[in-house]
Amino acid sequence: MTARPDRATLEAIQKSPMTSWYSPFQLARSALDMAISGLMGARGDFRLLEAIAGPQPPFDYATREGVERDELWLDYVADTGDGFNPTYAIASLLARPTLVLGGRETRRGEVLVMGGDEVYPSATRQAYWTRLVRPYAAALPQADLDPKEAPHLFAIPGNHDWYDGLTSFMRLFGQRRTLGAWKTLQARSYFALKLPHGFWLLGVDIHLEADIDQPQIEYFCRLARTEMRDGDRVVLCTAEPDWVKGALYNPDLQSNLAFFERHLAEARPGVEVVARFAGDLHHYRRHESADGRQNITAGGGGAFLHPTHGEPVDVVHSGPGADQRPYSLKASFPSAAESRRLTWRNLLFVRYNAGFLPVAAFVYMLSSLTLRRPGSGAVAWGLILVLVFILFTDTSRTWYRRLAGSLHALVHLAAALGLTHLGGALLGVDVRNLGSFWGILAVTLFAGATGALVGPTLMGVYLLISLNVVRRHGNEAFSALRIEDYKNFLRIHVHRGGLTVYPVGLRKVPRAWKVVEDHRPGEPYLVPARGALAPELIEQPITIPIAPRPLQAGPRAAEAAGDTRREPPAEAPRCPASAAGSTAESGVSDP
Repeated sequence: MTARPDRATLEAIQKSPMTSWYSPFQLARSALDMAISGLMGARGDFRLLEAIAGPQPPFDYATREGVERDELWLDYVADTGDGFNPTYAIASLLARPTLVLGGRETRRGEVLVMGGDEVYPSATRQAYWTRLVRPYAAALPQADLDPKEAPHLFAIPGNHDWYDGLTSFMRLFGQRRTLGAWKTLQARSYFALKLPHGFWLLGVDIHLEADIDQPQIEYFCRLARTEMRDGDRVVLCTAEPDWVKGALYNPDLQSNLAFFERHLAEARPGVEVVARFAGDLHHYRRHESADGRQNITAGGGGAFLHPTHGEPVDVVHSGPGADQRPYSLKASFPSAAESRRLTWRNLLFVRYNAGFLPVAAFVYMLSSLTLRRPGSGAVAWGLILVLVFILFTDTSRTWYRRLAGSLHALVHLAAALGLTHLGGALLGVDVRNLGSFWGILAVTLFAGATGALVGPTLMGVYLLISLNVVRRHGNEAFSALRIEDYKNFLRIHVHRGGLTVYPVGLRKVPRAWKVVEDHRPGEPYLVPARGALAPELIEQPITIPIAPRPLQAGPRAAEAAGDTRREPPAEAPRCPASAAGSTAESGVSDP
């Protein structure tokens, strides 16, 4: 998009709504996408073709024209490309030349890293164009920047990007195209960025089944042996936070990234992983180890909000083999209390999921037809519904899944039977001995019409209780709400003191936008119709210092590995802060 689009085009791109996950069409499409992608993933892996297509050296941001750089700004965003409002709101913040956060001026990243699931609900050429390219092009138009000053863009795919076998993803990100002024450079679905002061950022493609292929392992191991130095520090970007998924569902889910880290350590023993960034869960969470390593989930680029209060993840684990260590939860956005309050919106499930009403009406009508007279048909239908709800129940414990799923199904069956008898009473007929077609039709339609409201309401009550009491169904409860607010991204500054992460939150996303008539270069085409975007620091910035150097004679020793500093408030005096094992005496400042 090089020329300014007309008003009609700018107004049209605002019409992309949040994905309605409970509509019958979306439910069917999601099931089909998962089935097809699973089949394709099992029989064909696009990454194997990438490996033989040609080399992809690391992208060097540590030097410029042969001179070592003193600093570099980067941005990290994940789970973009859903509804226009949140996607564009975050894109317009990323596009600003500067953001003042906590009294500090930060600069737009020379590099933007997208951390997976760049589009929802499915990866198609049209979906990428409508839900991702156009919003980002409106936020930072290509024509407004000199090509030499254009920021670079790298991306790793998530499961939604893999739904078409990675075809649309590679067409956009692997062919040196642009999203507005952001320019893509990669030729594979994974990449390595060499940063100043001994830092590296590795973007890893974990595929659909959390699998890292052998050519990708060899690519990164070869890079570790030939390009990295002892003492270099690595930031891993992956599409899913395996430290959370492993704690919730299956510890085996953590073995994949641990397998990758073990091979990396064997290839270059002196390199250490000091931070992991991931999306997939659409909120902000930071876990920290005792020696200051960071696990950050930041999937707030535009998709619906996920809760922060459901899963028991106060302590998680990361790392390969004997090097695995515990990480404690340090911050969440939104807070657990805010997340819990938002869950009560599920009582208005009907309001947020109008597309689910036909599904509920159909189920209640069929229940009315089969349950009004006891028999084999009623038993068969009841068993089918119980099985469906058991499969729907979110838990890794078989006994709970069977119990909760069965109770949930029985409540709906009882409600359908009760509405059937209520309809018969109102119509003055005996539902157990309906002899006429019109009587059967009238009772069935009554059960369907009332069930279209009762069924979704019971679903909302179930999701509310499941999340706020049992701490399950976080995805189902919040995908139903389609909350556009509480978005986030990471602004990263690599400087002579280390690598500082600024967690940026946007508590409120505008619901309406207006076209900027007197657009000036470097400004977005659209601004909020009322008020202004109000980005904030989710927590004080976190600094990971540069690698320790050999001890020198003198009063001070070099800073110890793993020491992570919290940035003091802008107007507060700096206080010493150290992690376990640190010998440093003062904090590291981000200039």
